[in-house]
Amino acid sequence: MFDKATPRLESQTPDSVRVESRAFLLSAVQCPGGNERVAEASAVFASFVDTVERLERILELETELLGQHQSIALTEFNHKKSQGLLELSRTMAAMRGLDLAALGFDAKTRLGDLRLKLQKNLRVLQMHMSASAAVATIIARAIQEHESDGTYTAELGAHGKTR
Repeated sequence: MFDKATPRLESQTPDSVRVESRAFLLSAVQCPGGNERVAEASAVFASFVDTVERLERILELETELLGQHQSIALTEFNHKKSQGLLELSRTMAAMRGLDLAALGFDAKTRLGDLRLKLQKNLRVLQMHMSASAAVATIIARAIQEHESDGTYTAELGAHGKTR
């Protein structure tokens, strides 16, 4: 399905995560005799952070490869982004009943960062779609001109109007 020149998503995606946020969250979860509500909120927020970071890595990689004009499997990236957004919506639903702000967890900042990366990715994708549409128009016009003998083509008069 892929040739060797086409970068694979799995081989390009690093597994590194922000250690400091993970360590803080895991310490709250693993605290013996700790509050169950705090442990639950910490686990849910850790899942949220992991999901956001995974989505950010996918977006960054796709944007970078498109910016380098490399051949990539857009369907694979689309699938990974869709899965990530589904997982994000599930973690967001799990966070609704928890008072994360009282525990010092800031989901809005993480979502704001994700939004910026989504907007950058959208701009690059739109630029590539526009370029593809322009190339398709040129090819269609060339095919039409090649196949036409001019019999049914409207002639332009002196003022640029058809006769």
